[in-house]
Amino acid sequence: MNFFDHALEIIFPPKCGICGKIGEGYICNSCYNMFIINKIYKNYNSERFHMLKYEGIIRDKLIEYKFNDKPYLYRMFYEILIKDKNACDFFKGYDIIIPVPIHKKRKTLRGYNQSELIAKKLSDKFKMPMYIDVLKKQINTIPQSSLGKKARKNNAQNVYKVDNMQKIKNKNVVILDDIYTTGATANECIKVLKDAGAYRVGIVTIAKD
Repeated sequence: MNFFDHALEIIFPPKCGICGKIGEGYICNSCYNMFIINKIYKNYNSERFHMLKYEGIIRDKLIEYKFNDKPYLYRMFYEILIKDKNACDFFKGYDIIIPVPIHKKRKTLRGYNQSELIAKKLSDKFKMPMYIDVLKKQINTIPQSSLGKKARKNNAQNVYKVDNMQKIKNKNVVILDDIYTTGATANECIKVLKDAGAYRVGIVTIAKD
């Protein structure tokens, strides 16, 4: 933590993003223990780690974070991940972290990529590079959240590309995304990264629907 951030936390102590309690960081122990689940799913030659169930207050907070201009909530989701030993062990198995990209037009409108904010903190924590110039979204598609399962798969096909392939060649890459529903986005990102030369590709999501 730099001096500026430290000074801000003294003036404005961190409070739980769920209940507002001050003194236990951005997610208090009571709220953390209330809804935590974690499980590693393995398929398609990859590892998939989903931290929370996409329901209730977590669903509400992710919607606020993503669509209601509350980028500061990244700190809560970051802390939820690093409080979990399994999540920390999972990240330690990788060399590079890449947030799932959003199209540049959408990023301009929103002002931030929700996955990128969390990935940057994880990059600092685990001392591994984060690249936002490798995996690119080349087509500004309809948001996945507005589509059914079959349409989501079609909507995610051929929309991602890889630049600067030398950065991931023979590397273990972990992708970070906010929500996992059908796996269409994850499957497409894993495919293009492996086709570009990544040795192993895993994905961590904050919540699974």
